[in-house]
Amino acid sequence: MTKEAFGLSENSKLVQGGNMKSGKVSDTALRRSVLKEVQKVNQGTLSPTVGGGAGVVPNCHVSGGLSRAGEATGAWAQNGDEMSAAVYSAMQTVSGEGLATAYLAAVRAANSLAAKGAIPQSASIAITVPESMDERDLRKMHDRYCDYLQKHNIKIVGGHTAVSAVVTEPVVSVQMLGTEDVQGLGSSESRGTEVSVSIPAKTQKTKPEVGNCEDFLGLDIVMTKTCGLYGTALLAGHFTDELATRYPRRFIERAAEFLAETEKNAEGYLAVADGAVYVHAAAEGGVFGALWELAEFAQCGLEIDLPAIPILQETVEICEYFDVNPYQLRTEGVFLILTEHGNRLCESLEEKGIPAAVIGKTVQGLDRAVRNGEEVRYLEPNRVEEYERVMAAKRAGKQEI
Repeated sequence: MTKEAFGLSENSKLVQGGNMKSGKVSDTALRRSVLKEVQKVNQGTLSPTVGGGAGVVPNCHVSGGLSRAGEATGAWAQNGDEMSAAVYSAMQTVSGEGLATAYLAAVRAANSLAAKGAIPQSASIAITVPESMDERDLRKMHDRYCDYLQKHNIKIVGGHTAVSAVVTEPVVSVQMLGTEDVQGLGSSESRGTEVSVSIPAKTQKTKPEVGNCEDFLGLDIVMTKTCGLYGTALLAGHFTDELATRYPRRFIERAAEFLAETEKNAEGYLAVADGAVYVHAAAEGGVFGALWELAEFAQCGLEIDLPAIPILQETVEICEYFDVNPYQLRTEGVFLILTEHGNRLCESLEEKGIPAAVIGKTVQGLDRAVRNGEEVRYLEPNRVEEYERVMAAKRAGKQEI
């Protein structure tokens, strides 16, 4: 895994032209560095053009869908007495991740859809980059985004690219539309792992309504993969040489490879097909942040067993080096699932090669307790993003975090 894969770029001369100026990217640069790759992804169909504005969503009928940043929301399309698949929209905005910014925004949006059991169909992107960013880096950032979409068969239907003097790091928003996975296609190889699910929609349970906390009580909380996946990969990629002064290089490289796990989201589809009450895609704020968001959604309390939360030794060591809390470290690719049958679901996921563990239960009240033996702490609204804290300290030139 190269440094470039983690948003690091050597100071380089432009391949073509000079540094870009504030305002919309020139038509020439847009065609050369953005739309050319879009056309490869869309294979000549429905490809956006300069000045084309909104694009048509391929093979998708949207009826009344709404989206909120960071969430996936659904809409039903009704035709007579027949009910067609729901259409979902997810939007994610990411900044400050260098050349990985657009890629991460796409991964988060796709994972948000997977948590609803919806297969991503199309994506739109808005990119704002600083004047200091050259066209070659814009191309690399956008190419990585396009590679991800092409890998997962997601079509590009629109976008906007601009340069601004008021931003110092790339800012990217990605909106995805997806349709309900009624044929069990969402967990195919194109979604990140070789598994398949086929459970008719009519056998799935009716999901509880938001605000009806009684429906969420007494459920098992299942966590997939391990905490701090993405943050560990980022820190290992950004600080390879520094970490190599303490740990073997292969140890650090293995941690950097966790990045590939963040875009695997088959468990979202599997959990929905299994009748899970609620599925949440974790991201910023780590496992603790995701647990807080889950509890806020369900308006319930939590009883969490800290030793039950899966964590890899690479994450433990790297977090210890930077003196950060691994449970508040970015954890894209991890899903939290509320279900009546936690152990059964874990066994099913393990059979598909997806690590999973029951880490607690939902309870009456609003206390979100995390127990470590006799010690008890209570979750609070997450105000600390550990990865950002490390990066801010490094940018400030501090010797100690």
